[in-house]
Amino acid sequence: MHGALHILLMHFVENNMISEPLYFLDGVQFANGYERVVHGGRGPYVELKKDNILHELISVFSNKVPDEINIHEPYYYYFLKPYKRQEKIYWQIKTVKYADYKIGMYYISPSLLLPFREIDPRIKSLF
Repeated sequence: MHGALHILLMHFVENNMISEPLYFLDGVQFANGYERVVHGGRGPYVELKKDNILHELISVFSNKVPDEINIHEPYYYYFLKPYKRQEKIYWQIKTVKYADYKIGMYYISPSLLLPFREIDPRIKSLF
């Protein structure tokens, strides 16, 4: 196996998480990997587990972020941001019809992240 295919396959681990680090547009590392990219009615979003995220997440509305999801909430996601930053991150509470978002997963728009090719030119761009 040679070239870009080999490099991309090296980034998969046993649970299918892609171990490619993700960086905010200013070069600060956001996550140590991600699960997949979901394409839905609102465009693409990068799906992550909480363990992937390297920043403390706080509510955009300054309310307490629960430790566990309450499926009885009247809304579909918690609207979060990294502490002392402004990037929007969604913590999915319920499923929706317009995309395959999974309950308990975190989502960020790829427009808030550096494309992989800007980090390592050997890796094909995800976005």
